[in-house]
Amino acid sequence: MSETAADEIDFQSALAYETAVIPRYARMFGDLLLRAVIVPARANILDLACRTGYPAMDLLRLLGEGRIVSIDPDASFLELTRERAGEEVGRRLFLKQESVEALPFGSGVFTNVVGNLVDRTTTDRGLLLSEASRVLTAHGQLVITMPLRGSFAEVLDLFREVALKHDLTAVNERIEQYAMSLPSREMWQTEIESRGFNDVTIDQSTFTLGFESGHELFADPATLVAAAPEWQWIASAIDDPSAVIYRVQDAVDVYFRGRTFETTVVAGCASARLAR
Repeated sequence: MSETAADEIDFQSALAYETAVIPRYARMFGDLLLRAVIVPARANILDLACRTGYPAMDLLRLLGEGRIVSIDPDASFLELTRERAGEEVGRRLFLKQESVEALPFGSGVFTNVVGNLVDRTTTDRGLLLSEASRVLTAHGQLVITMPLRGSFAEVLDLFREVALKHDLTAVNERIEQYAMSLPSREMWQTEIESRGFNDVTIDQSTFTLGFESGHELFADPATLVAAAPEWQWIASAIDDPSAVIYRVQDAVDVYFRGRTFETTVVAGCASARLAR
């Protein structure tokens, strides 16, 4: 693939995120985040994995004197953010291509660290929390969101049915690993407190995603971002993962013919203050 073609695919992914993933999925989490953030008079906010600028653009409206530093590992997403932000870039909004797991900032410099859907940025929540703790000022605020345990339960039940019917022990083991990797409220609070935070509050809301077919379940931009990589990992426990995916798709089409298949998402938002 040529570099130009690869850039076009990256841009299309960013555009799909902006037009399909945010209104259908990311905004349900971002609304919780925006309600939880307390913006001080002279805010210096770090936005982890800003994607196409949501919710950073909304946070800009809450700023008095201050700035937002938004980072993302993907240049194409940052480019779309730059187009959306216009004159704010370099004035109150600063964009950097960086990983969330090794923040290139000094200690104690940000009044707030926010991150919408941090599960899409790293599999090491502990490292992310440690880095957030390091760069926050004394009593600075952390606000992050991610899906909680119980999310996508209906899809996982279909995977379990396929695994049981076809005696796929390895697939079933991965189903349970993934299900348990989604934190409960209590687990998430403990994780955050163990990294030096106090006054931890976990808010949540529940919504559903609907699909008209099994194919749509695995092709929808929202699920491609939210959970499809993990579902593919579950299926790859056997040599023919496409067979597992096909059987789950077929189960949706058979059981929900003429109806909409819905799966539950438990949106969680954690807010906390740095103890020091």
